[in-house]
Amino acid sequence: MKVLISRKDLRDTTSGVPKKVLQELQFFNHSGYEPYAIAETINVEMVKEFGGHPVKTLRWPFSGFFRRKFYHLQVERWVRKNRPKLVIGHGDILHQDVLFIHNCVHLAHELIEGKPLPSDHEVGKIHSAIFNQGTYKLLICNSQMMKDDLVKRFKVDPHKAVVIYPEVNLAKFKVENAVKVKHDWRMKFGFSEEDFVIGLVTSGNFKKRNLGLLIEAYKEIAKTNPRVKLFIAGGNIDQKYKDQAPKEGVVFAPPIIDVKNYYYLLDVFVLPAHIEEFGRSVLEAMYCGVPVITTQFVGASEILEESSREFILQEITQASLVSKLNRLMDESVAKIVSHQNKQTAQTYSSEVQSNVFGQTLKKFGIIE
Repeated sequence: MKVLISRKDLRDTTSGVPKKVLQELQFFNHSGYEPYAIAETINVEMVKEFGGHPVKTLRWPFSGFFRRKFYHLQVERWVRKNRPKLVIGHGDILHQDVLFIHNCVHLAHELIEGKPLPSDHEVGKIHSAIFNQGTYKLLICNSQMMKDDLVKRFKVDPHKAVVIYPEVNLAKFKVENAVKVKHDWRMKFGFSEEDFVIGLVTSGNFKKRNLGLLIEAYKEIAKTNPRVKLFIAGGNIDQKYKDQAPKEGVVFAPPIIDVKNYYYLLDVFVLPAHIEEFGRSVLEAMYCGVPVITTQFVGASEILEESSREFILQEITQASLVSKLNRLMDESVAKIVSHQNKQTAQTYSSEVQSNVFGQTLKKFGIIE
């Protein structure tokens, strides 16, 4: 039986959504289905590695809403021709059985810009079309924050919406000798064993992730503690942030596929985002045993437990962030939080979350 999973961009796994698609391909393959992944930009070998059949659509040469509509029409044509038993969409098509939404673009614009999202915003338009004109049997949100916003904003039936948190691939992020990995990767970037390295590792969009606040907090701490360093990794880092940062003690690094090496070199991972619908990097850093500081508007903050919850910023201010960082410079505090984070992260493994996904589909009568 055929299952079609739609996601417009499946070129690599530097962002979270392709990782989710690969997990779904693997789940359906192991469950005896014949899974297909359709995209306009697709890594054929990557899809095959996870048991999927790649389907590449034509790509409209100009960006904008019509390009998204063009993609949707091609998916619809494939569905009519091949008649899959189940269609899963990741925010790019109107009609599906299971709908994943990964970005609250309306809420994000309101929190970051302080005003409503423009009506001609292309992602906003497709989301509005999905909820106003599209069809789905089940909506899967990656945080309670997302579910609450979508239910209220689009009058979604709350009984058709569930929260399933993203997963972490334990095998991918496990290392045999964490101390050696930390040493070797610090050497690559000129950090010493004595340095206290604060870091942000993300796919991009540094305005949304509030990199400017992190740089200012670092500058404040570095005034009195020269062993503190700052590590920023991700794609398309705006020059304004490089100009804002001090010339000494700060490293900007490109994105890499084997991202675990970046996490292991850190002493603290910080995601001070204005909003992050989940923030898979938080979960990944947690499994690597790194203390995490994030904000109440980051979905991943919902899974933090016990003492780790003390490092959720209720106020996204420089003073609050500096205070949290100073607390984690106490080795005994950091050790407790590190241990707690790793224990929590293991409960969101690929195996566990795949089982949650499967049980949810059965509950809604989508699979037997």
